[in-house]
Amino acid sequence: MRVAINHETVYRYNAPANYSIQYLRLTPLSSIRQRVLSWKLITSGKLNAWTDAYGNASHVLVVDRPHEEIRVRAIGEVEIADGGRPLMTETEIHAPELYLRQTGLTEADESITGFAAGFREALTVNKRTGLDRLMKGIRKRVSYQPGVTHAATSARQALAAGAGVCQDHAHLFVSCCRDLGVPARYVSGYLATESVGEAGMASHAWAEAWVDGAGWLSFDVANQQSNTKAHVRVAIGLDYLDAAPVRGVRKGGGAEAMEVEVRVGDPRKMTFERE
Repeated sequence: MRVAINHETVYRYNAPANYSIQYLRLTPLSSIRQRVLSWKLITSGKLNAWTDAYGNASHVLVVDRPHEEIRVRAIGEVEIADGGRPLMTETEIHAPELYLRQTGLTEADESITGFAAGFREALTVNKRTGLDRLMKGIRKRVSYQPGVTHAATSARQALAAGAGVCQDHAHLFVSCCRDLGVPARYVSGYLATESVGEAGMASHAWAEAWVDGAGWLSFDVANQQSNTKAHVRVAIGLDYLDAAPVRGVRKGGGAEAMEVEVRVGDPRKMTFERE
């Protein structure tokens, strides 16, 4: 399946900011799951490319003049693998064991350890089946409800609240996996529905878990889908902080407002400007 993506993030300030630096992870890479046909980042500042510790294609955006707005736009086309057929070879720069490391956002407390223990037997019998059950169990325990959590909400806080969004589902899945001895990582990107159209994709987060003999398999708790062929993977990491599309700091600027718009569809039908 071939999709076109237009992802725009705009920061506005009620007073001029003197200096801003933003770390961008908005560029997908070709892999066994996907082929990037074209991709471009459009910004109003100085943009420098680098590869982060997890192999993500990253950029640093610096605006060193007075400004009241920062606009970052990512546009391009990606082909997603159909029928499980690999599109390109893929290499990993770290052993799976790295992703057993807990972080502040994924650290397991007694409640998570107790919850995860309920899936230990299923994992012992069949890891893939056990992970599917964990995915469904989390979705049943933590309902999808925007506005209850925020970017700094941890897995244990989301479990206690019993509600959250895809980021919280991914953090809780990763936390449970690591507590059970299964390497798992956070993933940011886009989700394409079966019918790609104006509302056919959204900026999204899910998890990947390591299964011996199968490799990294995706688990989308929010949508209760495992190893789907409808994800465009952009960045991976131990948690959201490693894979966030846009993160940064600034000097001055006063109050801040952020707007994000994601549009995607069939490249033959999309009409958004590409420059």
